[in-house]
Amino acid sequence: MKKIYALLMLALPMLGFAQTTHVVTFKVNTANITVGANGLFLGGGVIGGANAVQLTDPDGNGVYEGTDTLDGTGGGNFIFLNSPANDADWGTKESLNGLPCSDPSNYDDRILPSFTQDTTLMFCFGTCATDTVCPTPLTPVDVTFQSDRSNSPAFTNAYLSGTFPVAWNGTAYPMTDTDGDGVYTVVMSLTPGDYRYKFTADDWAIQENFVPASMSDTTCINTNSAGFTDRVLTVGTSDTTLMIHAWEECGGYSNIGVEEVAASFTVKPNPASDVLFIENTTGTTTSVAVYNVTGAKVMEESFEANTRLDVATLPRGMYIVRLQNEETDSVIRISLN
Repeated sequence: MKKIYALLMLALPMLGFAQTTHVVTFKVNTANITVGANGLFLGGGVIGGANAVQLTDPDGNGVYEGTDTLDGTGGGNFIFLNSPANDADWGTKESLNGLPCSDPSNYDDRILPSFTQDTTLMFCFGTCATDTVCPTPLTPVDVTFQSDRSNSPAFTNAYLSGTFPVAWNGTAYPMTDTDGDGVYTVVMSLTPGDYRYKFTADDWAIQENFVPASMSDTTCINTNSAGFTDRVLTVGTSDTTLMIHAWEECGGYSNIGVEEVAASFTVKPNPASDVLFIENTTGTTTSVAVYNVTGAKVMEESFEANTRLDVATLPRGMYIVRLQNEETDSVIRISLN
């Protein structure tokens, strides 16, 4: 009888009962972050809550590891989290937005590969590295966000939320209006790369809800495959101040006297290719700034009578030219073809 039982156990794989669950060891280098007081965790997707599997660094080399038993044929998602307070603290997850190793259909989590035996997977926190050697981190730059809240629902405290180091948190990044003009600002230190964000208030009680069909300009927003519509931004390698965005609008300076460019200025040609010519008949020193569709300032200078802007090196697309002096604050949309 024992022989028959042994033979049956050997035959199970041939009968379609091959083992599909295996022990997976996860290793992640934390060279790019400071691990918080609660420690480093593996969670999300097929793993579980935000603190499902605690990772440890027994030799103190900055590479944390832990194991879980998983189905190697089932696929799924997972993510690393830095110091979650509880199993629902998803604001502590690493930000992979825009990176090729993320799954935009599943909250930009990592994608679990298939495997047929016990295996070890290696990573670097917040990057797509396929080993535990972290790439040299990019130098952060200061990005100033500006939100004109004069046409937003009534609120108490203004915030910025997005795919930042504390991802989609409702209170991590407060915005302030120190001069009381209705324009709230916050300066963020961000590494170059792509981000998604929106303006919010009162810990998500109020947030921008974009309706592309009713917007005259949708160049600053994007709807991802998961159905979320957010503002989008590409951060370069220089400090920048983004243009002031009206609530749920790509442009618009709803309460500070900004109008489409008046007859006192001439901006031509439009569309343009290599050069923009700007004539000023106000007789007043005027500053001109050029913003891309995400609101990042890409060019700025001051002039009196006229000026010539070399735009040949700018990517083709839509831009906003803002002209400011003591008498006026005007904008015009131009196209580079």
